[in-house]
Amino acid sequence: MKKAIIGGVVVVSIATFTYFGLSKARETGGGEAGYTVDLVTPMNEVMDSKVMVPGKLELVDRQLVTELAEHSGFEILVDVGDEVEEGTPLVQYETSELDFEQQDVELQIEKANGVIAELSKQEEDVKKRKNGPDVKPTYETDEETGEKTEIEPVVTVAELDAELAELAAQKKEEAFELTRLKNQLESIKEQKAQLTVKSKIAGTVIKRNDTAEESNEGLGESATNALLEVADTSQFTITGNISEQQSLEVEPGHPVMITSDTVEDGFWEGEVVDVSYFPTESDEFYGESSSSQYPVTIKITEGDTDKLRPGYQVYAEIITMEHEGLALPMEAIQYDEFSSFVYVYEDGIAVRRDVEIGIATEYSIEIIEGVTEADEVILDYMGEVQDGMTVTPAVYEDGDFEEGLDGVDEQFEEGEEPLEAPIDGEEGEVIEGGEIIEEDDEV
Repeated sequence: MKKAIIGGVVVVSIATFTYFGLSKARETGGGEAGYTVDLVTPMNEVMDSKVMVPGKLELVDRQLVTELAEHSGFEILVDVGDEVEEGTPLVQYETSELDFEQQDVELQIEKANGVIAELSKQEEDVKKRKNGPDVKPTYETDEETGEKTEIEPVVTVAELDAELAELAAQKKEEAFELTRLKNQLESIKEQKAQLTVKSKIAGTVIKRNDTAEESNEGLGESATNALLEVADTSQFTITGNISEQQSLEVEPGHPVMITSDTVEDGFWEGEVVDVSYFPTESDEFYGESSSSQYPVTIKITEGDTDKLRPGYQVYAEIITMEHEGLALPMEAIQYDEFSSFVYVYEDGIAVRRDVEIGIATEYSIEIIEGVTEADEVILDYMGEVQDGMTVTPAVYEDGDFEEGLDGVDEQFEEGEEPLEAPIDGEEGEVIEGGEIIEEDDEV
């Protein structure tokens, strides 16, 4: 009874594969009786070549704010969960010493401006005197004789020119001092600006640590003394490794389909943004030499990233080539030492036809040359078909498959339990072709 049940299971398995595995089965047939075969017609499909890359999620934009050793006093201006824009102040360090220095320099600048203004006023006064009566001679008339005596001017033009030159030299010296003070003030302002740490990205505050000791926990060596962490949690990249051969196929811009075992029903689209020129050595060895692995970076471009986190493991399927082509199921293609070929049904005869094949997908193979959409190709599951053999197309009617299953179900209903044993059988028995063969029998 065991033999009958196992044989039935094998028959049903073959029937299942035959019934559902066809792209297009012939529903009517005729011609001379011969070996019964299933037929399929070549169909146009989207053919693509893919490279599967397991990888790890990383954030695209992330900023760590670290504590400055020379400035112990600081104030954190944002809280965890805050949304910040680029340029938002995050941390303000102590600036009291710089504030006093800035105030002193500003007072000196004000004083220098006052001195220069006073010198400029004096210059204007001297210039007016050059055109006034002070530089012109005067005459005194003797009352008795009526003679006029010339009296020298209060000041000469030469004396006023010398005074102007001295004022100009003083103004120049004060101008140099003013420039120095202004530069010093700008330097102080820049130092103060550096003590106000601003966000370099638009994102979310994901960590805040008010003490340096706490900030070291869980952030890694690169985040030593980190006070704050800001990240754009909507943008992720995937980093993984590809083989030497795959590095010749994968290029920036190739589209990527991304899935995850962690996020239920998670599916994202992306594109390759970088393939490293330099390898990272793999731990896998082939013969006496190790195989180099090349880091590849993929950016997620579409899909909901709310549930994603850095470090999640994902699977990236890089599409390196995609086009429409004529295709056949893999079962239709035969091979010998010279070529690949198929058997075409022609008026009841199986005729060998050599074909040139292209990209292979999970279930089908591209046919570049050898058959057309008008041909009917034989699916030779068992390898029994030969060139010139008389064949008969299989005919399927509604209910055939269901009846086959019912027949097996009836055997189980008679009292026998379905077998749950492995393929190799139990207690030294080996299963082959639906028959149980004892261990001593020849297989």
